[in-house]
Amino acid sequence: MNRIIRVQVADPAGNTTIFVHDLVPQEYYGSVGRQLLDMEELDAEQVAFMTGDRSMEMCGLEFCGNATRSFALLKALQEGKEEPFTMSVDTSGIEGLVQVDLDPREKWCRLHMPTPKAIRVLEDGTGIVDMDGIIHLVVQNVPASMEAFNRFKDEINAKYDPPAMGVMFLKETEDGYQMTPFVYVRDVDSTYEEGSCGSGSAAAAGALAVGNPTGEYSYVLKQPAGTITAMASVKDGVVEEICIEGTVSYHDVQTVSVEY
Repeated sequence: MNRIIRVQVADPAGNTTIFVHDLVPQEYYGSVGRQLLDMEELDAEQVAFMTGDRSMEMCGLEFCGNATRSFALLKALQEGKEEPFTMSVDTSGIEGLVQVDLDPREKWCRLHMPTPKAIRVLEDGTGIVDMDGIIHLVVQNVPASMEAFNRFKDEINAKYDPPAMGVMFLKETEDGYQMTPFVYVRDVDSTYEEGSCGSGSAAAAGALAVGNPTGEYSYVLKQPAGTITAMASVKDGVVEEICIEGTVSYHDVQTVSVEY
């Protein structure tokens, strides 16, 4: 059946996300998501469904840090908030609520990421970070390419079969890191070389910080379409908290026609 729905594109450091304002049954997420991603006029990388005042779900029911912080700021702007405050958000891919610090006037937000379930660093420096909803590989000094990504993807999917997985290609520079993110979502069967990746930025910070002395570590991650700052708190070598922060911009709400 043909339906008209309201959508809005958010741009958190280039990781363009379509937010669906109208309720869509979960069994149609994949179909609706593919239709929206095929619309050239939306020109986005991923789709999120707004399910309540403080709740959202990604198209593949994965967790996405950039979408989560964008959702929180969008709700704050819709509600006319002006002063800085913290919002609790219920999102797909993880259990419990996540906290987002917001400054609506500056369109800035900091997401307190869920603590990774596991961070493992191999002898060659490759990090495997389980974000409980998405698994990221953090690789250094490997040229970013779809061929390299597919090789890593096949290995991760064969071993873990996660709902989503990514490879963060890192290259250290004088003033931070260049990071090229690739992400695959199983249920939508889509792969994107993303403009930026929030959960991947958190995974990179975790992989870089784990094993360090007690302290706070900040990493500036310059990605193809924007920069995300990721911070890791470490105690006795263990990563206890990771935050990602930055500004978000929004397009106007528009209506589109989809079938479901």
